[in-house]
Amino acid sequence: MVNLILYLVLCCIICVPLLNLNMFVTTTVAGKKMHEALYTLFLAVLCGFIISIIPYIGLLSIKAIEFSKVSLLLTFENTIYTILFSFVSFLLLSTIGKVAVKPSRYNTNKKKGITPYLVLSVVVAAFILLYIVYLLDRVYSIPLYINNVNVLYSITLLTTSIYNIARIIEHLHIDRLMINRGITYKKSSTFFTIFSISFGSTIYMFIQSLFQATGFSIVMVSIISLLVLFIITINYIENQLIYQNGTVENQNMKLKINEQQYRSLFEYNPDAIFILDLEGNFKEVNPSALTLTGYNLREVLQLKITDLVLKEETEGLVAFLHEVIKGSSICFETFIYTKDAQRVNLNITATQIKIDDSITGIYVIAQDVTEQNQVQDKVNYLAYHDELTGLLNRRGIYGQVDEQINKGSNFATILMDVDMFKDINDHLGHAAGDTLLKLIAKRFQNTIKDRGLIGRLGGDEFLICFTEMKSSAEVRCLIKDIQTDMKRHFKIAGVQKEITLSIGVSYYPSDGDDCDTLIKHADMAMYAAKKAGRNNFSEYESCLEKDMLSKITMYEEIKNAIQEEQFELYYQPKHSVKDENIVGAEALIRWQHPEKGFISPGEFIPLAEDTDLIIPLGNWVIRKAFRQYKEWNTISPIDFHLSINISPKQFIDDNFIPFLLRSVEEFSVSPEKIDLEITESLAIENTELTLEKINQLKKIGFKITMDDFGTGYTSLTYLSKFPLDRIKIDQSFIRDITSNKNHAAIVQSLVSVAKNLDIKVTAEGVETKEQLLYLQEWDCDEIQGYYYSKPIPSISFGEYHLENMKSYLMT
Repeated sequence: MVNLILYLVLCCIICVPLLNLNMFVTTTVAGKKMHEALYTLFLAVLCGFIISIIPYIGLLSIKAIEFSKVSLLLTFENTIYTILFSFVSFLLLSTIGKVAVKPSRYNTNKKKGITPYLVLSVVVAAFILLYIVYLLDRVYSIPLYINNVNVLYSITLLTTSIYNIARIIEHLHIDRLMINRGITYKKSSTFFTIFSISFGSTIYMFIQSLFQATGFSIVMVSIISLLVLFIITINYIENQLIYQNGTVENQNMKLKINEQQYRSLFEYNPDAIFILDLEGNFKEVNPSALTLTGYNLREVLQLKITDLVLKEETEGLVAFLHEVIKGSSICFETFIYTKDAQRVNLNITATQIKIDDSITGIYVIAQDVTEQNQVQDKVNYLAYHDELTGLLNRRGIYGQVDEQINKGSNFATILMDVDMFKDINDHLGHAAGDTLLKLIAKRFQNTIKDRGLIGRLGGDEFLICFTEMKSSAEVRCLIKDIQTDMKRHFKIAGVQKEITLSIGVSYYPSDGDDCDTLIKHADMAMYAAKKAGRNNFSEYESCLEKDMLSKITMYEEIKNAIQEEQFELYYQPKHSVKDENIVGAEALIRWQHPEKGFISPGEFIPLAEDTDLIIPLGNWVIRKAFRQYKEWNTISPIDFHLSINISPKQFIDDNFIPFLLRSVEEFSVSPEKIDLEITESLAIENTELTLEKINQLKKIGFKITMDDFGTGYTSLTYLSKFPLDRIKIDQSFIRDITSNKNHAAIVQSLVSVAKNLDIKVTAEGVETKEQLLYLQEWDCDEIQGYYYSKPIPSISFGEYHLENMKSYLMT
């Protein structure tokens, strides 16, 4: 019994590591890459060694032979023969193709049935038993007792054992190769140990039966081990089948989910989906496709995709579909007609449908981009066109001017600005202003027609590129036509309105060879036209650029002068006509430039008014004058008023009145002593706003004077409309009253009307005794001029005031 146990242990020690070695080789990267012939040799070595060594150990266990050098050499020699036999046998099996020698995914998955394994097992079992008989009879010359029943019994058990281990090895490979289930050496070692006991005990039993009756114990070991091997083989295969069934169910569930997801993606996709055959016939469509086309499912399935697209798109569509069939995925845009003849712009994505590597159809996804493209077209249009008038915008007209420059042909750039447009917006509202701009644009188009390009640069500024120009005379003729056309009344907001234009012209290439230069020069010319009195046009001249550069330099110098307080105030007294006493003083700004010397207000005030500098400059004048008035009043009480000129921009500024109130409080000046002089242009251009602000200032206590009365377009009705305290008659009338009867009559009438309205009259520019006598005769209130004093510095004015007071008291 001890010998049997020792024998079986040795069988396990030999077989289990060798069989695990085989499994290890087939699972490593090197083993997978091993050539099949080399693997066949490796397998033949393992089998030949087991077939030779196990019977040798069995013969030693029952002491049929003795362990010696001779027996070892004979066993080694027979091992070589056995290896060769196994190698040839495996090659034949592999060639026949019934059983794969080297396991692979393809071979493992191939259905082989029981017969190949059974034939292989019978052949191997018969060979082993014949080998043992040959070994004992021919090699060792030991007399044998062969019992047919024992032989049949042994070959049956051995065949069964070999068959079971062959199936186990196959299913271990299925675990690894097919279902990716891990193989542990503990699991494989268990199988191989049971096989080793079954295989070894059967060999032991067969050898024992050749000499004497077989022992009961070895028979039981053989049968039980075989039964256990059979049971665990069946159990393992059953377990594997259950696992595979579970895997299949999971895969089926995934397939079902994927199918449902696909159906959801297909059925509920907001984009239209068409499935076509290779001829372009519709085979299936989703609900979105029916909504898009307007057809029902039955109608769509009777159509081809070429039946929907526009005729001019058909050829391109067919070419795209051929590219898809060749293997490309194509994206393109096309147009179709729906059932109700609506034109729809589609963005198409088409790809091929493959089943088992065979192209069976085309998958088309169509997105309706009609509205999107319309929006994009509008965006592109607005990028170069003015939304209000439909004319080219700044970018668009600049681009067209550049194109004309590239052509090299002569043309004129005509820049136009609507005169007094702000007044229209202020009085009639911005909606009325927009309406007027649209009407002006239409008149431009009717006048220009196809002779040029028209653009709106912004606000009330328009630009014409006169491309059909042959001479400057033709440009002037065109401008005359435009001005004539604008004289016809516009009807807006229930009001008839006549407008005028200020126009500047520059010519290509004489006035500039690029767009920016041409428009800059046209703008200079337009500014000159405005300066000349509006409703006018001017052509660019080189001197305009010099003037513009001078203005730019002056602008920077004014800014710097405000910061460094280079300005100072002079004061010109106002005298009462009756008693010659000082009744007021007008603050007048002066500029002593550190390098250029004295600069006349007539040079820098208009530039300041054209820019925003007039507001900080005007604020500086107010504070400086208030501070001076406070100083005079501190030295000795004064009773005269202080006049300050207020520019139109400063007057309508939202911060003007708050600033004025802060300054009055800061310098403790009484508003009743402050006379604010405004121009008649302010009353004309901003009538309602001016009246509103005058009323606010009057409530606070300020006095209001209208300066330079009569020089512009002021009607006498403004004297009754505005609550004025005084008017100043311009010196152009006063200068000639002694020699010009018309001027004398005008001044006398103005004084009379103002007196009747309780408005004081100041005559400015009085220089002679004769002028004074006339004004005294007409009962004028105040005079101002060189007859008494020119504008003088604040210190000199203080001295002048003291002397005047002494003279007044003495009289």
